[in-house]
Amino acid sequence: MTDHGIGGYPRAAVIGAGRMGHGIALEAARGGFQVAIYDTQPRRAEAAIAEAEADADDLVAAGLIQAADIPTIIGRLTPAKDLESAAADTEVVFEAVAEHLEVKRGVFARLDGAAPARSLLLSNTSSLAISDIAAACERPERVALAHWILPPHLIPAVEVAPGPQTSPATIEAVRALLERLGKWPVVLEREMPGYLINRLQFALLREAMDLVGQGVASAEEIDRAVRGSIARRMPVMGLFGQADLAGLDVYRQIFRYLAADLSRSTGPPQALDDAVRAGNTGAAVGQGFYSWTEERRDEALRRRNAELIRLLRTDTGER
Repeated sequence: MTDHGIGGYPRAAVIGAGRMGHGIALEAARGGFQVAIYDTQPRRAEAAIAEAEADADDLVAAGLIQAADIPTIIGRLTPAKDLESAAADTEVVFEAVAEHLEVKRGVFARLDGAAPARSLLLSNTSSLAISDIAAACERPERVALAHWILPPHLIPAVEVAPGPQTSPATIEAVRALLERLGKWPVVLEREMPGYLINRLQFALLREAMDLVGQGVASAEEIDRAVRGSIARRMPVMGLFGQADLAGLDVYRQIFRYLAADLSRSTGPPQALDDAVRAGNTGAAVGQGFYSWTEERRDEALRRRNAELIRLLRTDTGER
């Protein structure tokens, strides 16, 4: 496989211009790439460029770029008329389409023929196996996971994982690429269901939703507990750093007492099933674990982004 040097990525493509795609495109453009954006929905790529320009204001607020840089960065984004023209002459393609295996396999089958042999083909899947996606390709050694976290322009970590046929050179090239973009590549040794970040997130959610279902505490009280305790330590210490500081002997003793009582559900928590069956699927419909108005949703997103911007400003560069 071609050796991908850090300086050798003049062109990139983003396939899928939804919530994730426009943020990934913005980060690639901020890193100096000319980025072609393709989406099956008419005019969606153009809309993604406008959304990327709006998101660039967050990067100004975080001190990552100057306002005067925005026209140059956004000028590197162009809509593509089809997937083939988007992928042509690229060094890397980021796929961010719907989380359906057959859809992704169809995209990668086309990318395998349209992108140059040197091009990295990276999926943003949060749950599907890279091996299943890469099965559509004649060159699976260049296919890997690059899972960005919403919102991708404000979250530094990007999960990277190989499939069984992904070459070590591909993984090292992806790591170098993401570091060039100012991201924190988190490299897994192998693929697994949910990969790393979703496994951690859903383990916590399973326990929290089980506590709601048992009537131990409301969603509001649990969120208050998280925001006022562990969420304050995690940005600084992570999980293992905090465990070391508290004492692994202490944690071992707590596990002996607590582990057997934690939720071991093998399906969705009852509280989640109940909400979905009632049609209370979240902010988009006005009701989930909370009641939502459009104003409340917008304010929540504003506060979230403001806190992420604050963290970027104070980031020490730990990776």
